[in-house]
Amino acid sequence: MAGGKETSRQKMIGMMYLVLTALLALNVTKEVVNAFVTINDKLDGSATIINNKIQEDYSSFDLKRMSIEAKKGDISFFQIWQDKSKIVESKTNNLINYLLTECNEMIKTAEGEDWIIRPEGKKSNDQVTLKPLKDILIKDNYDVPTQLFIGSDPLNPKERGRLIRDKIHNYRDTIASIMANYSENGKQYRFDPPKNYTDLSKSLQSSNPIDTAKIAHFYRSLTIPDKLYDVGEEREMPWVSATFNHAPLVAAAAMFTSLKVDVKNGEALAVEYLLNKIKEPIYVINKIEPMAVAPSGYINQGDSMDLKVLIAAYDSNQVYTLKWGMDEDTLPENWQTASGKINLSGAAPGIHRVKGAIGVKERNQTIWKPWSFDYTVGQPMGVISQPNLRLLYRGYENEIEAAASGFSQDKISISASSGCQIIKRNGKFFVKVGAGIRQATISVKGEKKDGSIVTIATNSFDVRPLPRPEIFLGGISNGQRPGCSSVGVQNRIVLKYDPGVPIAGVVFDIIDGKVEVEGMYRKGKVLNGGRLDEDALQILRQSCGKRVTITCKYKDPSRVTKNASPLVFNVR
Repeated sequence: MAGGKETSRQKMIGMMYLVLTALLALNVTKEVVNAFVTINDKLDGSATIINNKIQEDYSSFDLKRMSIEAKKGDISFFQIWQDKSKIVESKTNNLINYLLTECNEMIKTAEGEDWIIRPEGKKSNDQVTLKPLKDILIKDNYDVPTQLFIGSDPLNPKERGRLIRDKIHNYRDTIASIMANYSENGKQYRFDPPKNYTDLSKSLQSSNPIDTAKIAHFYRSLTIPDKLYDVGEEREMPWVSATFNHAPLVAAAAMFTSLKVDVKNGEALAVEYLLNKIKEPIYVINKIEPMAVAPSGYINQGDSMDLKVLIAAYDSNQVYTLKWGMDEDTLPENWQTASGKINLSGAAPGIHRVKGAIGVKERNQTIWKPWSFDYTVGQPMGVISQPNLRLLYRGYENEIEAAASGFSQDKISISASSGCQIIKRNGKFFVKVGAGIRQATISVKGEKKDGSIVTIATNSFDVRPLPRPEIFLGGISNGQRPGCSSVGVQNRIVLKYDPGVPIAGVVFDIIDGKVEVEGMYRKGKVLNGGRLDEDALQILRQSCGKRVTITCKYKDPSRVTKNASPLVFNVR
């Protein structure tokens, strides 16, 4: 078109080429701009998926709290980490609200319409959302992002644009410090954010070595470079200029969504880290039902019954494995296995005890939780049953359950053979057997309306010494693998029976004992009453990776001095 004189036909053809080229350019621009809408929608979908996982982790804190409280455990350590998670949630919401508010201001300047969705009842700290980008009319506006965040000099962008990167870095530094700053086993761990990214390794030296990889990963995930190479300008530019300068409106909005995804990813890393600091299993619950519970399934005429109505929460998709035995077969070696439910026989009259354990998944391992259940089979005659394996323990107040059909509870009494003491307290009967007795006979008697006493039933019981109790260091029992921190804070031992032993309320007087840690010459002492001396406390604080053995002597209710079953465990 530039050389020689053109005919009218040539001029027309040249003009058609110009128009066609312009139309092609417009189509390409429209396709590219619409592609940013698609990219933004996919980024927003990823943010939703990440947020769902984060909300599950926040909910898991409450499930772990329920587990600790159910075991009557110490909630203080848990509370430290849950409080940290709440700060992370609040800081994250504030930062995302800032990013989306800036994005909204940009769109509002171009469109003349507020693009933020504010749901009814929104709390001040809830995350806001934006309307779909596909509804923006001026998607290819290049001027507003530049004017708002860059200004006339891309090498010296506006403070508003520089603040985007600064806000994300301030969030990064704050959350990293929340993750890393805590005390454990008497030692204070810290993380002071570096002024320069290249000094990150130096700042991590004061953190707990087991945390540094996760803290560094979180820190790097939210680190934005100071400058980027701008292809259009063919030189390095400040990050905000390389990102927003002459960017179409929807491209700039998609960048804000990308930053939101980066922040949500960082939140997910932080919350998962904090949650894993609490070594408590989570129980899956998907069903809640009312449940009526009574101490017995049988009462005599004229008596009353206390019925408790509770809420039971459980996983209905899980079929639990049961181990159980009844009456004489309640010893663990005699247990049988069942799934889900047990059929209890009513062939034999009297009070029956069913004992067993249920297998519950904790940290991908099956943990057996003990349980017991008593029920009564009645007939028109008196029966006697002893709930603890039909045995009496010497020197111990053995509870005896007696029932006599047709007699009210205040008309029932029991008697025992020589060497046995009968105690009635709070409507219950107890038998205390003296030294040297190997077998005892107990009878249940009823008082008729005319005042006469009749013997309704008589049973014989074997008498044995109380089994040896086990030593517990705080909540640490034999064979466990506790962490250094939980071992180092303990200062006394207690003697009690494992939950599988059907004896309750026995008090043992600790006389003395010793504490030994593998590879350490120094030994610690257990003082009268179970307290640990200073040597014992010191070597326990240094027991990481070693085996600990604790022994002690005690007196049981028979006042005979005995040796307790030793406590042996390996410290992680």
